[in-house]
Amino acid sequence: MEVEIWDVDTQSMHSLVFKRWGSSRSYVFMANWTKDFVKRRSLKSGHEVAFHWNPYANRFHFSVLKSATEEDFSN
Repeated sequence: MEVEIWDVDTQSMHSLVFKRWGSSRSYVFMANWTKDFVKRRSLKSGHEVAFHWNPYANRFHFSVLKSATEEDFSN
């Protein structure tokens, strides 16, 4: 199912595919994740991000909670 994702930090709307992964029974975002979030927001290992469902807007909200630091790369 295609869902709207509102990037709270950049005030921009994006669409991803929200899918149930059968083998693990987990849910994943697919399609433009790398282009619309990882590359556009320069996400790297150590960043903490959050998604939450906003029932009033009928969409997911995304935001970066913590930036990666130099310490994250020393391990």
